[in-house]
Amino acid sequence: MREAWLASEADIVSYMDVDLSTDLTCLPALLRPLQTGIADLAIGSRLLPAAQTTRGWKRECLSRGYNRLLHWALGLRVADAQCGFKALSRRAAQALLPCVRDDGWFFDTELLALAQHSGWRVAEVPVRWVDDPGTTVRLWPTVCRDLRGVWRLRRALGRGGWPPESCERGRGGRGRGLP
Repeated sequence: MREAWLASEADIVSYMDVDLSTDLTCLPALLRPLQTGIADLAIGSRLLPAAQTTRGWKRECLSRGYNRLLHWALGLRVADAQCGFKALSRRAAQALLPCVRDDGWFFDTELLALAQHSGWRVAEVPVRWVDDPGTTVRLWPTVCRDLRGVWRLRRALGRGGWPPESCERGRGGRGRGLP
Protein backbone atom coordinates (compact mmCIF):
# COMPACT_ATOMS: atom_id res chain seq x y z
CA MET A 1 0.00 0.00 0.00
CA ARG A 2 2.81 2.39 0.90
CA GLU A 3 4.47 1.92 -2.51
CA ALA A 4 1.20 2.38 -4.40
CA TRP A 5 0.33 5.53 -2.47
CA LEU A 6 3.78 7.04 -2.91
CA ALA A 7 3.73 6.31 -6.64
CA SER A 8 0.20 7.63 -7.09
CA GLU A 9 -0.43 10.97 -8.76
CA ALA A 10 -3.98 11.12 -7.38
CA ASP A 11 -4.90 14.08 -5.15
CA ILE A 12 -6.34 11.65 -2.58
CA VAL A 13 -5.33 8.08 -1.77
CA SER A 14 -7.46 5.73 0.30
CA TYR A 15 -8.00 2.16 1.36
CA MET A 16 -10.52 -0.06 3.01
CA ASP A 17 -10.24 -3.52 4.50
CA VAL A 18 -10.54 -6.29 1.94
CA ASP A 19 -13.43 -7.92 3.81
CA LEU A 20 -15.65 -4.94 2.88
CA SER A 21 -16.94 -4.60 6.45
CA THR A 22 -17.34 -0.85 5.93
CA ASP A 23 -20.32 0.12 3.79
CA LEU A 24 -19.02 1.70 0.57
CA THR A 25 -21.79 4.31 0.71
CA CYS A 26 -19.64 5.91 3.45
CA LEU A 27 -16.87 6.75 0.95
CA PRO A 28 -18.17 10.23 -0.04
CA ALA A 29 -18.26 11.25 3.65
CA LEU A 30 -14.68 9.97 4.07
CA LEU A 31 -13.40 11.95 1.10
CA ARG A 32 -15.30 15.19 1.79
CA PRO A 33 -12.95 16.58 4.51
CA LEU A 34 -10.01 16.13 2.14
CA GLN A 35 -11.80 17.55 -0.90
CA THR A 36 -12.85 20.65 1.02
CA GLY A 37 -9.45 21.18 2.65
CA ILE A 38 -10.76 20.69 6.19
CA ALA A 39 -8.37 17.79 6.82
CA ASP A 40 -5.23 16.14 5.50
CA LEU A 41 -6.29 12.66 6.62
CA ALA A 42 -9.77 11.24 7.07
CA ILE A 43 -10.55 8.08 8.96
CA GLY A 44 -13.66 6.01 9.43
CA SER A 45 -14.86 5.37 12.94
CA ARG A 46 -16.94 2.52 14.33
CA LEU A 47 -16.91 4.17 17.76
CA LEU A 48 -18.44 7.60 17.12
CA PRO A 49 -22.02 7.99 18.36
CA ALA A 50 -23.46 8.20 14.81
CA ALA A 51 -21.69 5.00 13.66
CA GLN A 52 -23.76 1.91 13.01
CA THR A 53 -21.73 -1.13 13.99
CA THR A 54 -22.53 -4.82 14.16
CA ARG A 55 -19.88 -7.00 15.75
CA GLY A 56 -19.24 -9.48 18.53
CA TRP A 57 -18.49 -8.54 22.11
CA LYS A 58 -14.87 -9.80 22.03
CA ARG A 59 -13.86 -7.56 19.13
CA GLU A 60 -15.85 -4.65 20.55
CA CYS A 61 -14.11 -4.91 23.94
CA LEU A 62 -10.66 -5.32 22.38
CA SER A 63 -11.23 -2.34 20.09
CA ARG A 64 -12.43 -0.04 22.85
CA GLY A 65 -9.60 -1.14 25.16
CA TYR A 66 -6.97 -0.66 22.45
CA ASN A 67 -8.21 2.84 21.67
CA ARG A 68 -8.12 3.75 25.36
CA LEU A 69 -4.55 2.49 25.50
CA LEU A 70 -3.67 4.67 22.49
CA HIS A 71 -5.22 7.72 24.16
CA TRP A 72 -3.15 7.11 27.30
CA ALA A 73 0.14 5.87 25.82
CA LEU A 74 0.36 7.99 22.66
CA GLY A 75 -2.04 10.84 23.29
CA LEU A 76 -4.12 9.96 20.24
CA ARG A 77 -7.29 12.02 20.01
CA VAL A 78 -9.36 9.82 17.69
CA ALA A 79 -12.12 7.47 18.76
CA ASP A 80 -11.16 4.57 16.47
CA ALA A 81 -7.58 4.26 15.24
CA GLN A 82 -8.00 0.86 13.62
CA CYS A 83 -11.07 1.10 11.44
CA GLY A 84 -9.82 -0.08 8.04
CA PHE A 85 -11.22 2.89 6.13
CA LYS A 86 -8.81 5.77 5.65
CA ALA A 87 -7.87 8.45 3.12
CA LEU A 88 -4.97 10.92 2.83
CA SER A 89 -4.14 13.89 0.68
CA ARG A 90 -1.22 13.26 -1.66
CA ARG A 91 0.79 15.89 0.22
CA ALA A 92 0.23 14.13 3.56
CA ALA A 93 1.01 10.74 2.05
CA GLN A 94 4.28 11.97 0.53
CA ALA A 95 5.41 13.50 3.84
CA LEU A 96 4.22 10.83 6.27
CA LEU A 97 4.56 7.44 4.59
CA PRO A 98 8.37 7.39 4.43
CA CYS A 99 8.37 7.85 8.23
CA VAL A 100 6.07 4.88 8.98
CA ARG A 101 8.12 1.80 9.90
CA ASP A 102 5.43 -0.83 10.41
CA ASP A 103 4.29 -2.92 7.43
CA GLY A 104 1.66 -4.94 9.32
CA TRP A 105 -1.61 -4.25 11.09
CA PHE A 106 -0.02 -1.50 13.20
CA PHE A 107 0.68 0.55 10.04
CA ASP A 108 -2.48 2.66 10.32
CA THR A 109 -2.03 3.32 14.04
CA GLU A 110 1.54 4.46 13.46
CA LEU A 111 0.41 6.62 10.53
CA LEU A 112 -2.25 8.31 12.70
CA ALA A 113 0.15 8.89 15.61
CA LEU A 114 2.74 10.33 13.25
CA ALA A 115 0.15 12.58 11.57
CA GLN A 116 -1.26 13.90 14.83
CA HIS A 117 2.13 14.54 16.43
CA SER A 118 3.37 16.23 13.23
CA GLY A 119 0.48 18.69 13.06
CA TRP A 120 -1.53 17.18 10.21
CA ARG A 121 -5.30 17.68 10.44
CA VAL A 122 -7.29 14.47 10.99
CA ALA A 123 -11.05 14.18 10.44
CA GLU A 124 -13.03 11.25 11.76
CA VAL A 125 -16.32 10.19 10.15
CA PRO A 126 -18.86 7.67 11.44
CA VAL A 127 -19.34 4.54 9.32
CA ARG A 128 -21.73 1.66 8.89
CA TRP A 129 -19.71 -1.44 9.67
CA VAL A 130 -20.60 -5.14 9.88
CA ASP A 131 -18.11 -7.60 11.33
CA ASP A 132 -16.99 -10.38 8.98
CA PRO A 133 -17.44 -13.59 11.00
CA GLY A 134 -15.19 -15.43 8.52
CA THR A 135 -12.19 -13.17 9.09
CA THR A 136 -8.79 -14.81 8.84
CA VAL A 137 -7.09 -12.26 11.10
CA ARG A 138 -5.30 -14.08 13.91
CA LEU A 139 -6.42 -11.91 16.79
CA TRP A 140 -3.92 -12.63 19.59
CA PRO A 141 -0.72 -12.48 17.51
CA THR A 142 -2.02 -9.21 16.03
CA VAL A 143 -2.70 -7.82 19.51
CA CYS A 144 0.85 -8.72 20.61
CA ARG A 145 2.42 -7.04 17.55
CA ASP A 146 0.27 -3.94 18.08
CA LEU A 147 1.33 -3.70 21.73
CA ARG A 148 5.00 -3.88 20.68
CA GLY A 149 4.30 -1.06 18.19
CA VAL A 150 2.65 1.09 20.87
CA TRP A 151 5.64 0.51 23.16
CA ARG A 152 8.08 1.46 20.36
CA LEU A 153 6.24 4.73 19.64
CA ARG A 154 5.86 5.61 23.31
CA ARG A 155 9.61 5.15 23.84
CA ALA A 156 10.35 7.24 20.73
CA LEU A 157 8.07 10.03 21.99
CA GLY A 158 9.75 9.92 25.39
CA ARG A 159 13.24 10.20 23.91
CA GLY A 160 12.30 13.20 21.77
CA GLY A 161 13.20 13.62 18.14
CA TRP A 162 10.04 11.85 17.07
CA PRO A 163 8.28 12.56 14.92
CA PRO A 164 10.97 13.63 12.47
CA GLU A 165 10.84 17.31 11.48
CA SER A 166 10.58 16.27 7.84
CA CYS A 167 7.10 14.88 8.55
CA GLU A 168 5.73 18.10 10.02
CA ARG A 169 2.79 19.66 8.26
CA GLY A 170 4.04 22.38 5.99
CA ARG A 171 7.47 20.87 5.41
CA GLY A 172 6.35 18.05 3.10
CA GLY A 173 9.83 16.56 2.97
CA ARG A 174 10.88 12.94 3.07
CA GLY A 175 11.03 11.49 6.57
CA ARG A 176 13.94 9.59 7.99
CA GLY A 177 11.77 7.15 9.97
CA LEU A 178 11.54 6.20 13.60
CA PRO A 179 14.60 5.38 15.63
